[in-house]
Amino acid sequence: MTTTKTPLRVIYIGARVVGRRCLDALLSTDAEVVGLLYLDDALAGMTVAHETFDDLIAHHRLRAKSFRSLRDLELVSWVEMLQPDVGVVIGVSQLIDEALLQVPRLGFIGMHPTLLPEGRGRAPIPWALIKGLERTGVSLFWCEAGADTGPLLDQREVPIYYEDTAAILGARTDVVAAELLIEAAGALSRGEVRRIPQDESKATTWPKRRPEDGQIDWSWPGRRIYDWVRALTHPYPGALAEVDGKRLNVWACRESDDQRTSAPGTILDVLPHGLLMACGDGAVLLTEFERQTEGFPE
Repeated sequence: MTTTKTPLRVIYIGARVVGRRCLDALLSTDAEVVGLLYLDDALAGMTVAHETFDDLIAHHRLRAKSFRSLRDLELVSWVEMLQPDVGVVIGVSQLIDEALLQVPRLGFIGMHPTLLPEGRGRAPIPWALIKGLERTGVSLFWCEAGADTGPLLDQREVPIYYEDTAAILGARTDVVAAELLIEAAGALSRGEVRRIPQDESKATTWPKRRPEDGQIDWSWPGRRIYDWVRALTHPYPGALAEVDGKRLNVWACRESDDQRTSAPGTILDVLPHGLLMACGDGAVLLTEFERQTEGFPE
């Protein structure tokens, strides 16, 4: 005798490239996406790597609604009507209102691109590079009122390579996030619900970053400047630098073995392939830069 398995009913909340990629992956499974809440396109200018969901909505005939704030209580009744088993929220920096958290039968699953409880909070991809880490990760967790504090479902380590920028590392963690979500959806549909408490003794929190936080200090070692620039390059607004009285956005640089020395922040040479700058332990070569522009979206 064959038993019929009821598809997992999912309410999905998404934003950014990672939110779209993970939704696309989820739609390839047996899960039933009964509704989609997506970040209003009017907020695109305030969001790094904003992505439209229009094509997925049209192709899969999704019941969808845009949102500006997940604290909007009107969303609660809309989600209640859909009777979801579980919620998924990916690519959204806002916290979900407590009333909305309670609607899905199993709760909401969130994704954070670090090895929680390490690196809770904002800007996890830039911070991992700024800190010069050799590995980060992707964590799926059960959402609570706090940020990134709930029990874990799954977690996978992701390597960080010397050449990685924020965009390259973010693309790598996006792929892992989609893979973990597919695996989690399969497990939940089989009734396998994992809730592994986070070890609070190992918790760290990384703060939100603002444009003014991107200023290069030329007294830093070359490696720190290199990590700083690759963390804040596209899709972020670039590292900021004062060079010969001019304010620059620095998009790319590299460590240099040039033996010339001078006071940090001095232009050592203007070369065909970049601007050689004195720093705390030698020199760095600025290979891509322009006059500063304003704005640092979240």
